[in-house]
Amino acid sequence: MEQTKTTRRAKEHLYEVDLMRAFIILGVLCVHVISFFNLFSSPTTPTRIGFDVALVALHFTREAFMFITGLVLFIVYYHKPIHALNFWGKRFKLIIIPYLAFTLIYLLFTGTYLNNFDWAPLHVITTYLVSIATGNQFYLYYLVISMQLYILFPLFVPLMRKLEKYHGWVFLISFVLEVVFMWINQTYLETMNISHLPGWLGTLIFYRDRNILTYQFWFVSGAIVAAHYQQIKAFFNSRPWLVYGGFAIMLILLWTNQAIDRTVFHADENMLVLVLQPIMIPYSLVVTLTLWKLGSKWANARLKPHIQWFSSFVKVAAAASFGVFLIHPIILHYLELFVYSLHTSNAERLLMLPFAILFVYGVSILLARIIAHIPYLSYIVGQKTEKKGWVIGHTRTSVSETH
Repeated sequence: MEQTKTTRRAKEHLYEVDLMRAFIILGVLCVHVISFFNLFSSPTTPTRIGFDVALVALHFTREAFMFITGLVLFIVYYHKPIHALNFWGKRFKLIIIPYLAFTLIYLLFTGTYLNNFDWAPLHVITTYLVSIATGNQFYLYYLVISMQLYILFPLFVPLMRKLEKYHGWVFLISFVLEVVFMWINQTYLETMNISHLPGWLGTLIFYRDRNILTYQFWFVSGAIVAAHYQQIKAFFNSRPWLVYGGFAIMLILLWTNQAIDRTVFHADENMLVLVLQPIMIPYSLVVTLTLWKLGSKWANARLKPHIQWFSSFVKVAAAASFGVFLIHPIILHYLELFVYSLHTSNAERLLMLPFAILFVYGVSILLARIIAHIPYLSYIVGQKTEKKGWVIGHTRTSVSETH
């Protein structure tokens, strides 16, 4: 009977995750838009320092999305039998099609504005195959990591079940390993000359940002939270001070660490906003937890009349999040061309920044939702629709269930 109750509960929609998706993808767009505006600023200027402060604080998004992926997958499958072939058939169909489609779209899109692009069929095909193998088109590395998780997931679930009594130790060991690897990455791998290494090792190091082992903690932590969801949720709901206080402390530590790197160690620009560094692990964890807590608070109040407008936004933005992730690089490109054409001053660009973020976010959501309701074409944004299409209520299975 308890197993039946748990299974039924696991099938309930996690509204708190909707809010997380909506605002994490907004964070992704903030990073990419701010990074573009940062190109206009000079080193050590207040503008550059301000942008760097914002960027490092927003660099939790990659890890948070991976946590959600592990969380939702385990919520669905932890308490029920998992059949590898059925799982792979269902999940891969909704991620391989977008991956193949947008790899080609990005390749053809960039070819239109690169003056020296070789349009010879053999070169296009070769470049396309290399892009598929490496995930090197824009931000498709995330899909590469997700597909690695899908491959391993039917083995991952029974392993986590067998280790359920030791989940606390599993979490701790996974966390320590993640921090150690981030230290190795920041200290050695980021500046390593791989040209003298064996080919396979150089390739492994070069593409470490799209290797599932680089992010193992986020999938493990998502799995553990899913396995004990109600207990963990009740614990943090009764201790909001622990969540918000932890966030405030980690944000101060993060900015202090960046200031020390800048003033004492004279780190270069890339190192100042590095995603894969040790401090980003506890920081990203508390930010993810904070978003989860805010999502839970919204989920309990989402039906109240005075916030219906916000609840509607969260619903649409969450459903579109995967499509926004795929579409926004193209929208951002045209925004960049527009900004370059204006020849604006620093002050004018600072005023434009929030509107630029909202523009990329809004247009990307609109296009993602339109595509999601066109039969068959909807697959390229990871959604399966009824043949009727164009009706919001007819969107069915979505890759955002796990992303």
